[in-house]
Amino acid sequence: MKRRQALKISSIGAVGLTASISSGCSKNTYFFHHGVASGDPLNDRVILWTRVTPQQAGPLEAILEVSENKNFSPIIFSKKLQTSSLSDYTIKYDFLAKQYCDSDRGFFYRFRAGNAISDTGQSKTFSENTITAKIGIFSCSNFPAGYFNAYQAAAEENNLDLWLHLGDYLYEYPMGGYATDKAEILGRVPEPKHEMITLSDYRQRHAQYKQDQGSKALHKHAPLIAVWDDHEFSNDAWKRGAENHSEDGAEGDFYARRSSAIKAYYEWMPVREQKNKRRIFREFKIGKLIHLIMLDTRQYGRDKQIQPKEYLTKSGFNQAKFYNDLNSDNRELLGSEQLSWIENSILSTNAVWTIFGQQVLMVKLKFPDISKMLRSEEIPSFLKPYLKFLGLGIPSNLDAWDGYPAERNRLYQLMINAKKRFISLAGDTHNSWVSELEDQSGRKVGIELGAPSVTSPGITDMLNLDEKKFVNSIVKINKELQWMDPSNRGYLYLNCAEDKIIASFNYIKGLEEINSDIGSSKSFVLHRKDLRLEETKA
Repeated sequence: MKRRQALKISSIGAVGLTASISSGCSKNTYFFHHGVASGDPLNDRVILWTRVTPQQAGPLEAILEVSENKNFSPIIFSKKLQTSSLSDYTIKYDFLAKQYCDSDRGFFYRFRAGNAISDTGQSKTFSENTITAKIGIFSCSNFPAGYFNAYQAAAEENNLDLWLHLGDYLYEYPMGGYATDKAEILGRVPEPKHEMITLSDYRQRHAQYKQDQGSKALHKHAPLIAVWDDHEFSNDAWKRGAENHSEDGAEGDFYARRSSAIKAYYEWMPVREQKNKRRIFREFKIGKLIHLIMLDTRQYGRDKQIQPKEYLTKSGFNQAKFYNDLNSDNRELLGSEQLSWIENSILSTNAVWTIFGQQVLMVKLKFPDISKMLRSEEIPSFLKPYLKFLGLGIPSNLDAWDGYPAERNRLYQLMINAKKRFISLAGDTHNSWVSELEDQSGRKVGIELGAPSVTSPGITDMLNLDEKKFVNSIVKINKELQWMDPSNRGYLYLNCAEDKIIASFNYIKGLEEINSDIGSSKSFVLHRKDLRLEETKA
């Protein structure tokens, strides 16, 4: 269909559909409390999302409207869409934007239901000729821990082409659980108050998060590419269970819980669904500039995490058995299916930058003996069980790639065989990291940028550490680690061009009041030639 014909037909359709809805649904009242969102942009299409809240329950119709102008004159596309309680009144439409406008230049969209009109969203696709991209990287947004000021700050910059969320978009914990100490004071008590387990629980928690002011601002500003981590399900999830799921049956069947979490996630997120709902790993091509590969290191192929406490015997820590199990070739994080998919994907794509968007740190990382760095003599109760492992030199985070070294070696070898160095983007830790990744022989294979959390507490929030001493020590004892920040919340910003990427860690001033001001930042340059890393001077 020619563009001019599409404009004419779509505009006529909008008039008729609007009249139809206004007359047919006049007895009900509708609200758009949760804003609008877009996501998963391809070169020709992008997902457009909203949630309609009806005053009276029952199936309903809404109209999607798209325009190249913010005043919606003219409307170039309209579509009548249905929703009901079966999808929690969410609407998700895969819009073939390229058929109706120059979508790589951006467009505006909104929804109508009865007399209600949603916020106006802005979205885009990417052209094959795209040579620059500005991308925001976010992770670990815990509602009761504080306001989503990092989202608001990024939205107000008004220059993002795209943003990524690397997981822990929401948290499952109850009131009184993790990071809820100030929830009542801040007016951010989690809903429901109990731990989310059922479909209704997950839906309610998603709805609460989507009402945050900063969340609504960023979602309507630019398209999102998201992937889940553990807290969208339950803490330290793996393919057959989770640390925070009762094994005595009190919380029901884990697979049922996981299915509920996945259903709510797809309802409430602008993510394009695949036939296998558990399969969220997928790829995006931003022109010839970036090949973005979104991985699932959490629930698709992951084997259960190794627990050091299980290797404690009466005679001490059984290091031989620990390392034998840890280094087993049979331990999987991605799984063979996902690894094969990655290999096929990179061999069939030639882009300037290959970027993995994924959940957990790839860097080989050991912590110093932090018990010697605490400012006070009191050791927190949660830390005491781990004191016996300090000084043993074992990896510090076995929930990350360090807990699956054989799988990491397989991925590195796959990339070496393809003659492609890469950038790893990671979330999960709540802190900021910059590392030069090396294979077993010390050969450089990539750069890793670990994004800070939006609100979840970092190391120095949990422990009264001497920050400078801690940072100097952890960088010194870890060859790959170049820099880290344990105390600031915010987001990572990538300004991508063909010859270099400028990576800026932007830190907000605080979490306990709405304030989108950036308090500080730290920047690095990633040069395409030799994937050289350079710290910029303040």
